[in-house]
Amino acid sequence: MPLETWLAFVAASLILTMTPGPSILLGMVHALRFGTRRTLFTALGDISANMIQMLLVAIGLGVIVANSAFAFQLIKWAGVAVLIYMAVKMWRSAPSLPEPGTPEPSIHPARLYASGFAVAFGNPKALVFFTAFFPQFIDPTAPFAPQLSIMCPTMAALDFSFVMIYAIGAKQLLGFLRQHPKLLNRAGGGTLMAAAGLLSAAK
Repeated sequence: MPLETWLAFVAASLILTMTPGPSILLGMVHALRFGTRRTLFTALGDISANMIQMLLVAIGLGVIVANSAFAFQLIKWAGVAVLIYMAVKMWRSAPSLPEPGTPEPSIHPARLYASGFAVAFGNPKALVFFTAFFPQFIDPTAPFAPQLSIMCPTMAALDFSFVMIYAIGAKQLLGFLRQHPKLLNRAGGGTLMAAAGLLSAAK
């Protein structure tokens, strides 16, 4: 993967992963209940699920690239349409913020890991998102596996980082989002719409 393509992927991924989603909100709640250090296991569960989802998407895209360049181009443009649809839906929907709950003195790390994994893996939007997003940066004429071997860990590292960044500022951020409930979804919707526009313009 050329350096400029990777940098563009990092920039787009950075903007998208910094928008709070279910995994980030779960990490914030766990940080409030169990402490920031223990939330590391929540974040690890999250990226474990995401890596599996990305692998599934990579296998599917690899088959398509190997059999039809035209089908791959259709997926790229369908991906832009999906991002626009997700942006509009997120902008218009009402956000649902989890309750921190009563603090618990301790919890086994495996339970935090399982919670992070379940929330991430149980979110079907992630599969749709990866399928829509990854083809925008893949060169179908170049070897496929090396490109995904760079993109997947990059996305996972950014995702892990932002779960922990939000966990560290959980008390302030969760309170702010409760005072401005529409801001979360409108920021996410605006980000997705901007990404869709940039990706379509780059064709």
